[in-house]
Amino acid sequence: MKRIEQPLEITRVEEHRREECVHYMGCLEEASALLWPSFSCLGCRHFAFGGRPVLSYERAASPLAWDC
Repeated sequence: MKRIEQPLEITRVEEHRREECVHYMGCLEEASALLWPSFSCLGCRHFAFGGRPVLSYERAASPLAWDC
């Protein structure tokens, strides 16, 4: 995970986020706790399949996940 200095446009979220990773929710929580404007999963060495799908109400709850 790496910090992005500007919030992602909604059209770029899918390009940068890997929700299917088992670590995704932890990364989202960490970035939120650190008040990062946004983050990217591109190039992350810790990626591992097996994460659960992000639910629509969770997207609405986090501006880091889905900035509009």
